Amino acid sequence: MSAPQTTPVTGTAITHPITVGSPEFLADPHAHYAWLRENAPVYRGRMAYMGEQDVWLVSRYADCRKLLSDARFQRSPQGRGPAMIARMPDSVREPMRLLTTSSMIMMDDPGHRRLRGLVVKPFTPKAIARLGDRVGDLANSLLDELEPSGRTELRERFALPIPATVINEMVGVPHEDRDRFGRGMKALITGLAEIGQADWVREVNTLTGFVRELIDRKRSDPGPDILTGLIQAEEQGDRLSDDELVAMVFLLVTAGYETTYNLITSAVVTLLDHPRQLARLRDAPQDEALWRGAVEEILRYGSPLGGTKPVTTVEDVTWHGTTIPAGSSVIPLLGAADRDPAAFDAPEVFDIGRHPNNHLGFGHGVHFCLGANLARMETRVALGTLFGRNPNLRLAVDRSELEFEPLPFWTRYRELPVHLG
Repeated sequence: MSAPQTTPVTGTAITHPITVGSPEFLADPHAHYAWLRENAPVYRGRMAYMGEQDVWLVSRYADCRKLLSDARFQRSPQGRGPAMIARMPDSVREPMRLLTTSSMIMMDDPGHRRLRGLVVKPFTPKAIARLGDRVGDLANSLLDELEPSGRTELRERFALPIPATVINEMVGVPHEDRDRFGRGMKALITGLAEIGQADWVREVNTLTGFVRELIDRKRSDPGPDILTGLIQAEEQGDRLSDDELVAMVFLLVTAGYETTYNLITSAVVTLLDHPRQLARLRDAPQDEALWRGAVEEILRYGSPLGGTKPVTTVEDVTWHGTTIPAGSSVIPLLGAADRDPAAFDAPEVFDIGRHPNNHLGFGHGVHFCLGANLARMETRVALGTLFGRNPNLRLAVDRSELEFEPLPFWTRYRELPVHLG
């Protein structure tokens, strides 16, 4: 194998092939994104923790947006799941099956449309608006406990409990089972890279067993929760299978919980990095439009998620003079697309008043994030409560000491130590 090549970029050395999630990549993702957009908008790279499998990276806004609604790129061709799953160890495939081929997020139409039609009701704007007061109460109760000590780790003790509690309540997990469910959720979102294959498989299989038990309980003792609603959901005589119900709970965890607490964490860092923009929000605590705009700009500028689930080409696709062969794994780099100067004026400027702001933070097309309204609301309420109660909030460590977890497609902070007050 030839030695890796490097390409100099201002302040950053780009090592080829670019490996998303590698230490070099995580040291400055946006330098890598800029190089890709400008020099190789369709690029054959690698993904950390997936060995030497090739993955094609698409980085320009127009291309990412097109890809997300182009039938030549499918999430699960012929229902087999992403191409890279077939190359995983046998022990990983069963839990991955529930995360992929049985999951709505990894299906193509018409299967995706069928499931989305069955589960959309709890995620309507009206349904989400009813949760706003509950999220505000959660945020206030957490701060009641944290503020007397002055210093705290905000990611685990504030950002995470809000969506975790909401998901527990939406799924209808009894209080006595929440620690058990929480351990499984943590393993599911932490991933193979962090805890190792054997531990991940064991914990996710245990979580699967618990969710199947919970489904059986809800059938005999229904409750006012989303899992009961999913069990009872029916459209033209069609209902969700047990595997689809388990996969839907997994999807709620990974999309409704993981994304949100990391978004809240990233939002706090982004706002502290831009004190003038934060001051605009603090000066207008009741300006809902400005706060909504701030969340949209955080999603564009500082989203923790840099790409979508992998898709597979069902035929050769040639873009920008480069051919992606049929059967290839492809990832649209949303983090790169959302700072594309061809799509956004001054994309490196963080501006909470930006309009229009047609970012791809929640995807595009048929797979536009079902929980987008929930994540937006939780983030907006959490930030408003946190900064409203703590006008002197600041980092408790030097900014350079904040570290990212080594995960592909995520810019996920390990921790966020702050001084409240």
